[in-house]
Amino acid sequence: MILCAAGDIHGGLDRMYAGVLAFEAALGVRVDWVLHVGDFGVWPDPARVDGATRRHEGAGDFPTWFAERRAAPRPTVFIKGNHEDFVWLDAQPSSEVLPGLHYLRNGGVHELVVGEEVLRVGGVGGCFGPSNFGRRASTLQGYAKRHYTRDEIEALSEASNLAIVLTHGAPAGVRFDRHRRGEGFVSEAAGLDELLARTRPRVCFFGHDHTRVDAEIAGVPCVGLNKGHYPGCLVAFEMKLGERAWRVLGEWPPKPSSG
Repeated sequence: MILCAAGDIHGGLDRMYAGVLAFEAALGVRVDWVLHVGDFGVWPDPARVDGATRRHEGAGDFPTWFAERRAAPRPTVFIKGNHEDFVWLDAQPSSEVLPGLHYLRNGGVHELVVGEEVLRVGGVGGCFGPSNFGRRASTLQGYAKRHYTRDEIEALSEASNLAIVLTHGAPAGVRFDRHRRGEGFVSEAAGLDELLARTRPRVCFFGHDHTRVDAEIAGVPCVGLNKGHYPGCLVAFEMKLGERAWRVLGEWPPKPSSG
């Protein structure tokens, strides 16, 4: 099964999928599923965007996609970031918010099916908030829904046979050589490291920090993705049913040549 992990895009769906298709052409493969690690830019009503989103890309093109009921060109699973319309997402009766575009709720599992292959993906979106981590997710209101909670971690920790875990924030212990909070910053996102130790997926992908980084937490390879349209915002990889090993096929867009 060929998969493509994608970093934060903040509303540029046209551009993201154009990148996926260009990546496919460069690799000479077809992607079976796209896995997005949050800040997908889900704002059906542009009037509801939060302040940070308004200062950057705004609602992007999601309102147009939603109004026209556009289908994702490749089957896609996404978790929430910390800049989405959380109230709207929680109100959706189905995980499929647009044709082929599936929202994976915190603590949930989505099964990727291609022929006879089935890979299980678990997700915990949103960022770490110390004041909300110990609360129940059902009690969070409004913008507080950008945080994940202990009970969501516990729910996913009970899942079996996870091949992939998607998180928005970097699991606690991931170190960044470069970071907006300073060189050598180490993530303090509590609970995500425990989740990996308990579920032992083959790999974890995350975003949020807008940096392409590789780490290992609790023996699990962790791949941090760059923000949309920067080198390392897309990582294509291959997984086979029943095999622990997996392999990276490439990254997109390519880094500029130094020469």
